[in-house]
Amino acid sequence: MNILKRQRTSKCTSGALVYEFILSDPIDSAFIDLLGRFGNVEKKELGGVLMFTFQIDDWFTLKGILEDALFYATYQRSDATTAEKFIDNFITSYNISKVRSEDIIFTSTSG
Repeated sequence: MNILKRQRTSKCTSGALVYEFILSDPIDSAFIDLLGRFGNVEKKELGGVLMFTFQIDDWFTLKGILEDALFYATYQRSDATTAEKFIDNFITSYNISKVRSEDIIFTSTSG
């Protein structure tokens, strides 16, 4: 999974910035589960669609939909560097965890 596009979409009344991230692959349950290791994840199903909100304290929020290749991140301008590093590091961690799980599946089926 890679970030294909990162674009500021709006500014909240609080001054927080909202960025849209378009991914190369759709978000799966492993993505959402991994987010839970770094902060609070709330899931809500509406009309058969699973939406999620991830939050770290009061400074960072990420919202998306399962099986969609897009999410929105909200953070203050003063936290932009930290937020962007978190997102980049998270995507790297996700990719590493996917490779490891694929190796485990391949090893257990090929042995």
